[in-house]
Amino acid sequence: MEEIIKKELWDHYSELPNPSWYEYKENMKNLEQQLKQFEEDIFAGKDIDMTEFYLLKKSLLDITLSGHVVENHSDLLTVHEMLENMLDRRHNELMNKRLNLLTIWSTIFLPLSFYTGLWGMNFDDVPLITDDNGFWVFMALTIITIGGMWWYFKKNKWI
Repeated sequence: MEEIIKKELWDHYSELPNPSWYEYKENMKNLEQQLKQFEEDIFAGKDIDMTEFYLLKKSLLDITLSGHVVENHSDLLTVHEMLENMLDRRHNELMNKRLNLLTIWSTIFLPLSFYTGLWGMNFDDVPLITDDNGFWVFMALTIITIGGMWWYFKKNKWI
């Protein structure tokens, strides 16, 4: 009788999937939770730790390379790639805004550098250098240039 019970228990447990299968299922649940957290953080506009983000991708790819087929695995990998693309777009947009601002400031200060170089020459025959109102003409020209460029950039909605 005892042997029959042992045999039935053995048959029952031998029919269960490999214990590693349960480990993979738990691992996939954990990876899915991590991915959802990254997704929520990205959509909320929060900064994320890129090292952890790419370690998650490595884990997903390791499962692919191991040959185990797990439900929703390809979906998780696709979602990760979509989130990665969103992060790239956000980074590119930020860089474009910074470069736009840098270009605008450079455009405003380039003519001012030219004026300074022109009036800073040590020649007596440069117009308005020896004139009593030369400084005020220079200041007016500088302010008009800054104001004109600022107005132009605002009108075109560049600032």
